[in-house]
Amino acid sequence: MSAATSRAGAVAERRIRAYEAMGWHRTGWKADHEAADWLIDELRTAGIDARDQPFTAPRWHWSGNVELRIGPWSIPGEPLSDGGLTPPDGVAGRVGFVENADLAGYDGSPIALWRRGPDDRDRMAAGVYDDLAALQAAGARAVILIMGDEHGAPVLRNAERPWDPIELPVLQVAPEHVAPERAELGVDWSEEATVVITGRREEVQARNVVAEIPGTDAAPVALITPKSGWFTCAAERGGGLAVWLAVAERIAASERPRRTLRLVASSGHELHHLGLEAYLQSLGETVSEVSAWLHLGASIGAKRGTPALAASDDQLMTIARSALQADNIERTPFPVGTSGYGEARNIAEINGRYISLLGGHPYFHSPNDTYNNAVDPHNLARHTDAVEQIARKLLS
Repeated sequence: MSAATSRAGAVAERRIRAYEAMGWHRTGWKADHEAADWLIDELRTAGIDARDQPFTAPRWHWSGNVELRIGPWSIPGEPLSDGGLTPPDGVAGRVGFVENADLAGYDGSPIALWRRGPDDRDRMAAGVYDDLAALQAAGARAVILIMGDEHGAPVLRNAERPWDPIELPVLQVAPEHVAPERAELGVDWSEEATVVITGRREEVQARNVVAEIPGTDAAPVALITPKSGWFTCAAERGGGLAVWLAVAERIAASERPRRTLRLVASSGHELHHLGLEAYLQSLGETVSEVSAWLHLGASIGAKRGTPALAASDDQLMTIARSALQADNIERTPFPVGTSGYGEARNIAEINGRYISLLGGHPYFHSPNDTYNNAVDPHNLARHTDAVEQIARKLLS
């Protein structure tokens, strides 16, 4: 590894550890605001005029108990952010097991227990809402959704319907809280259970970070990455943010590009990408002027990652693959024109041209997503160089 790469890796590590240390980066929470201030400071230190862009986001304020009660046990959980509430005394009844993704085996019990394992490729997909509607139609009045990482820590779903939540209460429970050894201590799923989720919806202010590096002429290019998520998000979000900052610094320190580079670090990622939607709406009709969008999605530079690549057309796919291959980076391509998941979906919806680097890793959406557990600094350094080359090609 060259001295320059080593230095770049050290800077990226400093930044990701600083981001991780802020805490849980949920939209509009304290760490989310700290991250906005920090990103603005980092850009301004590099001579880039940055500012925040406020927008409104929904947040549940959980009042009273949020738990699963069964036998002598009170088991903690976290409500689905776009799920429903129970009555104050909860939903009580028998527990029926959902055995497969096709909901086979469910017997119409008032409470449905649904396990989604780490190898379930669809557990984060939007199709879960159809499944939940089917469970409700079959008799479920509440759902226990058990999802976790390989160590049993909780894994949370993003909210696809933050402003239009479903009616069915869904309690997300970590496997570690319903571990097999509890059965030996008295947990009996044949007993009546109670799911309690009470609270109220409130609106909070969240903030994107936006900036520009002026070009000489021609339509702009946008370099976008999310900055919010459920937990500390070291690999999920930290990798993209480290690359985003480094590429912005390199472009700003070099000869002025032909195209303006627009920089967007958006909040609201876990709430159906509300921050990017706010940014797109702020552009109005001028959104069509952006010549290309370069999306730094989840898990860039992650250990044991599942890296993927998406592009809106053959030309952009060729540009991306050429730069990645030059740095010995392998990413599984989606079919051209398929945006995959993440904020590239929003760009595809407005018929924008995009390149998207995206993927997952074993601690995706888990509190175990820390620098030590989940970040590969050498992989991250190679991605920084490759993304810089993609950006320069798009800006030329």
